[in-house]
Amino acid sequence: MITRRHIRIKVLHHLYAHASDNELGAATLLKNLDKSLEEVHDLFIWDIHALLRIHSTASDRLDKVRSRKVPDSALADRISAFTDIPFFDLVRNDARLIAFSEGVHADWSAYDNHFRGLWEQVFESEEYDKLLAMRDDFGAQKRFIKYMYQEYIAENELLHDIYEDMHVGWSDDVDAAQMMSGKVISSWNDQGGLIIPSLYKDEGDAAFGALLMRKYFEFAVDSEARIENKSKNWESDRIAKLDVVLMKLCVAEWRGMEEIPVKVSMNEYLDLAKEYSTPKSSSFINGILDKIVTNLREEGLLQKVGRGIIE
Repeated sequence: MITRRHIRIKVLHHLYAHASDNELGAATLLKNLDKSLEEVHDLFIWDIHALLRIHSTASDRLDKVRSRKVPDSALADRISAFTDIPFFDLVRNDARLIAFSEGVHADWSAYDNHFRGLWEQVFESEEYDKLLAMRDDFGAQKRFIKYMYQEYIAENELLHDIYEDMHVGWSDDVDAAQMMSGKVISSWNDQGGLIIPSLYKDEGDAAFGALLMRKYFEFAVDSEARIENKSKNWESDRIAKLDVVLMKLCVAEWRGMEEIPVKVSMNEYLDLAKEYSTPKSSSFINGILDKIVTNLREEGLLQKVGRGIIE
């Protein structure tokens, strides 16, 4: 699930690109933003299908063992402790996931050797022995799937390399995608129910990115004038371009997002400055924004409602 923090990061990246190339119009930026947010959805589909791929690899192995002239019943029984776990067929046949996967060709067949290797590691693990000891226990099955996902999918360096080749923003997106995969696993219950999570928590979050970007442009001229006025002691060419975008975003959120408290917006952009800008940026931005928010209050330009009133 994409959080508002993640959306802010996406908006920041696109607006920073705009600050470096003014030929990018608002319509193009909004289109690019929407596409980059959809990439989280694509990454989730690839991620959950990687988990399913281990299961199908094990199923193929089981078929080969059973088709031998002299079948190895003990080996087949050991493999089936995993392949018989109902979770995988539930996910694979879930109507919502099938619909969610339309247009995303999550085909791992080019990496068969890698998944065969993963399956062998799973099969020989101590956790697999624990599963065998309680093979029909729902709790044991669920614990094993959680372990397997975390150990062999979420932290798999080759998969990360593949995701990186898919799109440049993978490192920002992978946590959100893996959170969605984790939600699928955690939601599975002994009645056969599971949840395929939505990309956004609600309609408000779904609209947040586009609205934030529009408000950025709506207040851009005024925001820039305020920033210049409050940073007169600094030479403009010494102020990082990213810092200006961060401050303009914060002002846009203050003025255009009535239900977001002032402190929430401030803290979000200070955190982003710490993560993405220079070591001293957060302190500099904090000082400038403190002055701007004081002026906005004095001018009656902070119109907050509902939870946005909270200080």
